[in-house]
Amino acid sequence: MAESVKKALQIVRFLLRLLLFATLTISFAVVDLCHGIILSLITFKPTHTFLNHFYGPLFARAFAFLGGTAVEVCEGKEHLDKDQCFVIVSNHQSSLDMLAMLAMWPKKTSAVGKKSILFFPIFGVAAYLNGTIMINRKDSEGAKQQLNAEFEKMLPRKERIWFFPEGTRNRKTGDMLPFKKGAFHMAVANQVPIVPVVFSSISDFYSKSELRWDAGTIRIGVLPPVKTEGLTKDDLPDLMKDVSSQMQGMLDKLNSKSS
Repeated sequence: MAESVKKALQIVRFLLRLLLFATLTISFAVVDLCHGIILSLITFKPTHTFLNHFYGPLFARAFAFLGGTAVEVCEGKEHLDKDQCFVIVSNHQSSLDMLAMLAMWPKKTSAVGKKSILFFPIFGVAAYLNGTIMINRKDSEGAKQQLNAEFEKMLPRKERIWFFPEGTRNRKTGDMLPFKKGAFHMAVANQVPIVPVVFSSISDFYSKSELRWDAGTIRIGVLPPVKTEGLTKDDLPDLMKDVSSQMQGMLDKLNSKSS
């Protein structure tokens, strides 16, 4: 009896936090949408990457206060503050990654997302207005051409682009999935640094399959930029292995702080 009550309370906590997360996400999207439309009408520019930088930390602090899921940048945030163009790569676990990203969203940064996001009511248009680059994952060649064209525009403006190189959500607690080449190919082709950003495992307080969402903290570690000057496409395997190794080391370090 006690065990069933405990399980019921666990599910209730999960659903309440899920409802709060959805409510805040929609509220954030509505504000983003309204601000983005006004700015577009005034400036005649379709996208505005500073929206996430401005509103993101407010969203994260609100959810930390109301929902009990905090975000802590443990080290390396200064690597994201440099006034230069670079490629950001992160591990990918769940929708809560969005919470971690928004808590420390760098200036002049666009994320890469799947095109289907556009069809989410309110959120899809808001994501477009705040600079998210929507790609069709089923058309790899078309996606590559689209990203290359976007990055050519970003280079002179010293803007940044954010990838999840695992390509899909990884719910394993300790190891990352093999990386896809897209982010690394772009960095090498344009000779810009790669800045790895690592999110700690959330499995100690969150599990969608178990309907469990307790209070907890997502810890973030930002690694020093990995230079690509002088590298060619032949160096991609070694570059990907090096970045993956560094990120795995940081992931292990962050997870040890959580345990």
